[in-house]
Amino acid sequence: MAQASPDTHRLAQKGEGASLALPPMLVRAEKIAATVILGVHGRRAAGPGETFWQYRPYGFGDSTQRIDWHKSAQADRVFIRENEWESANTLWVWCNTGPRMAFRSHLAPETKRERAQLLALALASLAARAHERIGALGSPRAPGYGRLALLRVAEWVGQIHDAGLPSAGAQQRRAACVLISDFLEPLDEVRARLSAIAAAGVTGHVVQIADPAEETLPYDGRIEFLGMGSPLKYLAKKTEALREDYIAAYRAHRDGLRQLTRGLGWSFTLHRTDETPASVLLPLHLRISGAEHRHGGRVSA
Repeated sequence: MAQASPDTHRLAQKGEGASLALPPMLVRAEKIAATVILGVHGRRAAGPGETFWQYRPYGFGDSTQRIDWHKSAQADRVFIRENEWESANTLWVWCNTGPRMAFRSHLAPETKRERAQLLALALASLAARAHERIGALGSPRAPGYGRLALLRVAEWVGQIHDAGLPSAGAQQRRAACVLISDFLEPLDEVRARLSAIAAAGVTGHVVQIADPAEETLPYDGRIEFLGMGSPLKYLAKKTEALREDYIAAYRAHRDGLRQLTRGLGWSFTLHRTDETPASVLLPLHLRISGAEHRHGGRVSA
């Protein structure tokens, strides 16, 4: 029997050490992911797998071992039992960690950045448990399987990146990506970036993170608004007088983002930081995996 080399032992010890020193955010994400029903991604095609898909009549060349005798006994025809083709997918995750995402109002328990990181890691954890390849969009590391890949995603997601929206990279066709941000950039800029990713044949899922104060502008009186990570500032003498126009402009931007994603054939999900992460994680996981289509369900945006 071959023996492992000293280098192999050192790599194993290094990997174990890394897993013991998990980022707190990843620990939290995995606890949330553990509450979500897990499953492999069915592809709605007959093939090797464990999930029943359909019956079809026996045909010339079919193996007799695939005959479902119980079903056939109930009819005057011989039926083949086909299972759903379950193949490993690649899930790319990306979340905005720039200065703007550091915002947290008195109405939310954490910043937009922390919530975006948490959701990205929880989704990556779910995909890893389903034996899918995972990778972080923008990271120099290739996607991979298992615990090591999850740690690499956590390492990248945990860093502060101020490069704006991601660019199309070397994503494989039929892969999926989840982009998590507040998406407050001009819609033309968002459209250009997302269209480039969609052109690569990637299925996209957009999650807009919003602090409740961003939606309602719950301030009164003289308020100075400062740009997050920019020198912009604005002094409002009567903030309440701006509320109606502000809310209308904010909603118009969101409607434009929703229409943009729909035009690309992508999904759109809104998540507020005063909501629980689990409230969005399960519907989002079902949407990404395609389980909502396999079971006839729908997920609201």
